[in-house]
Amino acid sequence: MTDIQFSGDKVVADFIIHNLAVAVIYPEPYRGQGTAVGWEVEEQKEVSIASFKGVIVWIGPSADLSDHVMIAADARFYNGEGLLATPGFVDSHTHLVYAGDRSDEFEMRVQGRPYLDILAAGGGILRTTGAIRDLAEDVIYEESAFRLESAMEWGVTTIEIKTGYGLDLKNELKMLRVIDRLRRDYPARIVATFMGAHAVPAEHRENPDQFVDEICNVWIPEVARLKLAKFNDVFTENKAFSVEQSRKVLEAGLKHGLKAKIHADEVNVLGGVDLAVELGCTSADHLLMTGDEGIAKLKESGVIPTVLPGTSTYLMESHHAPARKMIEAGLPLAIASDHNPGSCQFLGAGIIQSLAMLQLKMSSSEALIAQTLHAAHALAMGEDIGAIEVGRRMDIALFELDSFRQIGYRVGQNFLHDLIIDGQPVFSGEVE
Repeated sequence: MTDIQFSGDKVVADFIIHNLAVAVIYPEPYRGQGTAVGWEVEEQKEVSIASFKGVIVWIGPSADLSDHVMIAADARFYNGEGLLATPGFVDSHTHLVYAGDRSDEFEMRVQGRPYLDILAAGGGILRTTGAIRDLAEDVIYEESAFRLESAMEWGVTTIEIKTGYGLDLKNELKMLRVIDRLRRDYPARIVATFMGAHAVPAEHRENPDQFVDEICNVWIPEVARLKLAKFNDVFTENKAFSVEQSRKVLEAGLKHGLKAKIHADEVNVLGGVDLAVELGCTSADHLLMTGDEGIAKLKESGVIPTVLPGTSTYLMESHHAPARKMIEAGLPLAIASDHNPGSCQFLGAGIIQSLAMLQLKMSSSEALIAQTLHAAHALAMGEDIGAIEVGRRMDIALFELDSFRQIGYRVGQNFLHDLIIDGQPVFSGEVE
């Protein structure tokens, strides 16, 4: 709120979206821990939204703008006539930086080939690791930049990107540098997550505990020293890292100032949710197999449960994350794309909302809030972004639609008109 300035009894604004057909407002934004509130949204018509230095300072009927807002001399106006405004979408779980192609694996999976056969054929995470290790940083950057632009074209204003395909310090740092270049080159808010504990590489297969020790004692201190990541993540699963190994990795990250995230309960319930609650992880992600006991533990914590309907769909799972149970238990559920080269190629935010409705039986309001406000909290940014509210950043997606309910309904169709990030138009530059 410190950026809000007044001239008499009026707020000062330097950017105004005026005459919006509809703006989506959350009447009770999420504020607590372990409680979901504000699952219903309201649509207000003939609205203007004013900001100053990228912070929203006023929202209200367009006819009342001049009564409440002092327009700065250099203010810019954006004509919102006929447009729907929603909060910018937040994709809080992606593996967007990678290289190479695994379309042959996709066909093998569709044909019913088991994952072990795919691995035997040279596929899986380690195949992408080979591409990351072999290719120059510039090549990886160009491929990843294309994907980032695609995500933004679907309305994403904030996106998390994980490492985890380098699987040695040199190449994990290569991935982090690519993420940092994207952050500097694009207006989207990019959050970096270090995930050296994504898989055990071939050279450490005989001694995974030694690999974990190297991550904890060498990699994490270096990542923290270079200030290239905000989060530290680990894949807690039978085919990846045990609960005890995961605890070591996350505690090492916390010791060096990296907030904790965890991949949990995707295939087996090993205790990843318990660990997330114990260590105060910002989010626990996947949760495909999470049962009533895990849901109860999450309810008593500040951990944001994040489910990934695109992944279970892409993998042709017959079972999906228990989103309805989580919502009914009062959890602040988030959804994200999990875009990655092997198990989920979905990228469009609108598609993820559609899948949340189709596969997880979420309402359009629930899907929208899960991919904006709650997803923002899954990145520890929930007080700054994720809703159209005075005091938050002016991050807004503008659509040529009549209602936010059409975002999920029109599956795979993109009606984005423009993005506003920090009070700056990204695509059209339509200012008066």
